[in-house]
Amino acid sequence: MKIFQKNIIYKIFFVLLSGCLIPFSFSPFNYYFLSIISLSLLFYLWTKSKSPRESFTLGYIFGFSMFGIGVNWLHISINLFGGINIYFAILITYLLIAFLSLYPAICGYISTKYFKNNLFLSLPALWFISEWARGIVLTGFPWLNIGTSQTDSILINFAPIIGDYGVTFIVCIIASCIVKIIAGGKINFLIGIVPIFLVFSLSILFSQINWTKSKNQDLNITIIQGAIPQEIKWQQNQDKKSYKIYSDLTKPFWKSDLIIWPETAISSIYDLSNEYIKKIEMEKEKSDAIFVTGIIRQNKTNKESYNSMLLIDNKHYIYDKYHLVPFGEYLPFKEILYNFIRFFKIPISNFSKSKSRLSNIDTEKANFGMSICYEDAFGSEIRRSMPHADILINVSNDAWFGDSFAPHQHLQIARMRAVENGRYFLRSTNTGISAVINNKGEIIANSPQFEKYTINENVTLYSGVTPFSKYGNKFLIILCSLILLFGYIFDQWKYKKIIK
Repeated sequence: MKIFQKNIIYKIFFVLLSGCLIPFSFSPFNYYFLSIISLSLLFYLWTKSKSPRESFTLGYIFGFSMFGIGVNWLHISINLFGGINIYFAILITYLLIAFLSLYPAICGYISTKYFKNNLFLSLPALWFISEWARGIVLTGFPWLNIGTSQTDSILINFAPIIGDYGVTFIVCIIASCIVKIIAGGKINFLIGIVPIFLVFSLSILFSQINWTKSKNQDLNITIIQGAIPQEIKWQQNQDKKSYKIYSDLTKPFWKSDLIIWPETAISSIYDLSNEYIKKIEMEKEKSDAIFVTGIIRQNKTNKESYNSMLLIDNKHYIYDKYHLVPFGEYLPFKEILYNFIRFFKIPISNFSKSKSRLSNIDTEKANFGMSICYEDAFGSEIRRSMPHADILINVSNDAWFGDSFAPHQHLQIARMRAVENGRYFLRSTNTGISAVINNKGEIIANSPQFEKYTINENVTLYSGVTPFSKYGNKFLIILCSLILLFGYIFDQWKYKKIIK
């Protein structure tokens, strides 16, 4: 390993390689062990950095290669469905990737600048804080969270306790331990191997614990996937054709307890006089099914539009989306960017966010925790439905991202939300991947992409609350803050001792 101490070219090559490997630890590849290997290599290179500037550079290269492969699908929606020139779409995508790359870069800089003599615990704490911050800053982008890559590994058993970010912290602890072992010596070996043994032992123990309990009540549910191509979805008169597709697919399943159509399956504005709503209500008169669909709602008073979910039972319930997608559903920094957007004729939706953060709809059959599309990427958003929700529902339209990694990554994120909260998660999408996920994050049924498809399954309602649902990330935020505080004090003390 002396080669890393001498030649920056080798460092750049290996950090580039480690960043490129990270996306392959996520779906659709699921080589979850690559996250541990990649972070181990990155952490090792940071321990050999000669300066904070070098660590920043290595972190930035790591981030750019990681996000450059992992989320480059963003240009598909910007170009094909946003109507923006391909070169400009790629430019916008890589500007975002350049910004996201700052998180591992800053993590590396701070680690070398302030924690050079105490990297063993400081690196996992710093990575946790940086990933958590990435999920908050500028409304957040919690895609490719390291913890999510572990949905098929034994480490997923930590998720009901400390959530997605907590699993990230555990992966970083293992990576840090591997770096200790590589350093050589009996003491370093023991310091490295003991925590790894404890982590996997605890994970086996936690796998035996049922954090939530079955209510011994099942629902027969049907998820409808209409597979309406995004390029024609909003064309004039397409709404009638789309409705017929969904209606025909639904006809055999009106005896279900719950029927779910995806995001904006009804593409006309919601109104009690809406012809499609009337038709659905006529079908419901012969059925006891609860009906859920994505729809656009407009406030008649202020004309604000909302990306919404409509639930029809014995009355109409509405959930308006709270966490909107920047530049997709609304324009952030409108005063600054409006003229730029208008000059380039960039089409941006103008949705308003919900005035309420309540996401539960309570019916006689069950209490439903509702979310729309991107909202399920935020663990803090979904846990807001707890402990009242018996089951979680998400409607989405991943047609925006074509045949890319994105729909597979999004499904994996939904699996993490199911595990964190100990609830079944029902996912209805326009072009796939629709799915039924149980409370352990296992996929019970799923659809192929870009095909008209129906899923009919019996699902179990659950009650109770996981530690994560109750406390969220509070414990780990405090723990990592304390690790960094005492790590900084120790590092300064050791530095002064060396100077003397």
